[in-house]
Amino acid sequence: MQQAIGGIVLNIPHTAKWRINPYILAEGGALIFNPTSNGNGFGPGVDNRAKGVFVYGGGADYALSRHFLLRAEYRGFVYKTPDFGLAALRTDATTHTAQPSAGIVFRF
Repeated sequence: MQQAIGGIVLNIPHTAKWRINPYILAEGGALIFNPTSNGNGFGPGVDNRAKGVFVYGGGADYALSRHFLLRAEYRGFVYKTPDFGLAALRTDATTHTAQPSAGIVFRF
């Protein structure tokens, strides 16, 4: 699965003495599903599919210094379930994928 997403991130106002900077986000774009043809994946006749996606979430940055921050984030993806061109998989259902993450940010 690959993503092509753009959106907006809004920083939540906070006291300057805090080292924590919370934010919320809203994004939109596409998820591209590329099934494999290996022994554990799907076989012939399976197509790639792109589905529109709405992404929501939020997180917080904790300043270690002026240029380095620790980040904790949650993103929720809402999209139609892909069918890969197979009638047996066609459900027209909407699904949700949760993506929590943590990392280090370098700001320049």
